Amino acid sequence: MSTPTITLDPMTEDEFAAWLPPAVRNLASENAKSGRWDPDEALEMAKTEFRTMLPDAVHTRGHLLYTVRDTASGAGVGTVWISLRRKANRLQAYVYDIVIEAEHRGEGYGRAAMLAAIACARELGAQSVGLHVFGHNRVARELYASLGFVETNIQMSLPLTDWRRD
Repeated sequence: MSTPTITLDPMTEDEFAAWLPPAVRNLASENAKSGRWDPDEALEMAKTEFRTMLPDAVHTRGHLLYTVRDTASGAGVGTVWISLRRKANRLQAYVYDIVIEAEHRGEGYGRAAMLAAIACARELGAQSVGLHVFGHNRVARELYASLGFVETNIQMSLPLTDWRRD
């Protein structure tokens, strides 16, 4: 399969308004699924996190929100959220969110979007790109590994509800 050609276009205010509710729900769901957040509190925690991180929506300083657009059709196929920050006295780009719309998954858009995000980070002077991925997201983990990302720390959990010692 060939990698589709895409652009990262700055997200408009209307695109942000459409992106935000499902992004908040997804953050809540993933954190609850991973066991990091209580499912009953996850949605409010996600809302608080987004309000804190993006107080000025698409205009929040240091945060770059993009619509992933297929160049052939012009259709928006996903979104990418990147932030620039200092870490260990170096400029790092951090991918907070990357989502490819369900109907376009498995077509190479995720790889294309990550390659574009990496190129964007380099152009902005970043010396590295960081991200967080939930352990249960095998597809994303495999994509990032194939692009050269390495694990920098690993957190593990053992649910004791079904555990029995043999």
